[in-house]
Amino acid sequence: MGYSLPKLTKILVAGDISTGRFFLDNFKDSGFEIHFVESSMGAMQQLEDGIFQIVVADDRLSDMSGIQFLERCKTFAPDILRVLIVREGDMKVLIEAINRGGIFKILMDPLDTKEAMNALSDASLHYWTEKEHERLSNLIREQNTELVVRTINQDKEIHERTASLLNGLVAALDLRDSDTQWHSRRVSLYSRRIAKALGIKGDELSQIERGALLHDIGKIGIRDSILLKPGRLTKEEWEEMKRHPEMGYRILEGSDFLEHERIIVLHHQERYDGKGYPQGLKGKEIDIGARIFAIADTFDAMTSDRPYRKSLPFKIAREEIIRCSGTQFDPRIVEAFLSVPAHEWREIRERLEGRDLHQESQSAIKPPPITQTLITPQDNTKPRE
Repeated sequence: MGYSLPKLTKILVAGDISTGRFFLDNFKDSGFEIHFVESSMGAMQQLEDGIFQIVVADDRLSDMSGIQFLERCKTFAPDILRVLIVREGDMKVLIEAINRGGIFKILMDPLDTKEAMNALSDASLHYWTEKEHERLSNLIREQNTELVVRTINQDKEIHERTASLLNGLVAALDLRDSDTQWHSRRVSLYSRRIAKALGIKGDELSQIERGALLHDIGKIGIRDSILLKPGRLTKEEWEEMKRHPEMGYRILEGSDFLEHERIIVLHHQERYDGKGYPQGLKGKEIDIGARIFAIADTFDAMTSDRPYRKSLPFKIAREEIIRCSGTQFDPRIVEAFLSVPAHEWREIRERLEGRDLHQESQSAIKPPPITQTLITPQDNTKPRE
């Protein structure tokens, strides 16, 4: 069954009459169910009686500040996403809201219909994506429990189910950060193309593609407040973020057909010059799949739009990869990347555009055929020279 967001998101609006009229008039036919109350007490009662996905509060409620009200909302609905309306120019309230944290979006009054629609749409997508992410996380834990008692005759079924769950997690992770949707799928196809340019064939080619697809699966264990933080991370936050390769390695621990992919996930933030993490590996100590991924990842990052800049031209991305040859990247793999015609990179990107992210990712990881002799970790984890 494909991943889809619910058609209706319930939103509770607390504020004065003009605020209520703004949301009721502008968003009643926009896929949102708007409920309006003037007082914080009335809003609390609504939260106790019903389930809402988003609460919007004017900072100047009749009986308390909007920030105080949104903090109290945590008690009644800890999962609800909170949006605060602040008067334009009211820097004191704005700074207080930022310092206290826990507010998903801030809207400036006078309210703008387009800005408000974007905020509500982002909040709705975020809420339901997190619910899907939670469902998939619970499901994979249940499946891992079942794996313990499975017999060897059920290996094929186990592999197929694990592949399906991992595909779902990859899709949920890409949806979790709307700025990087399709990133995992693109870098997996870029990595496969670079590997082919190196002469890699057969099972190893598929392993490198799957390892690149799963590279950030460890971010399932990183808090949203860090993963989606728009500004610079603190030292402590950065240390937590750097744990995601090891987290991903542990997540794939129970999947015996993904032994090589686990190593790629573990090594994907290492650098050719030894300045990467988590192990500070250098040169050929780094798995070849991870060395290939490093170029594919950088290429995709530079040639994709980001909130803070537009995508860079292929020529500039190519020059940057050449510049980092021998430091960040393996020179031999840089040469393989440079041997691929520019139009092939464009074709890979264009092939994915317009497709459904979840449905595409559902077929990305396919388990290998079950044979009588399974590949052991010793067979598969030695780095290719």
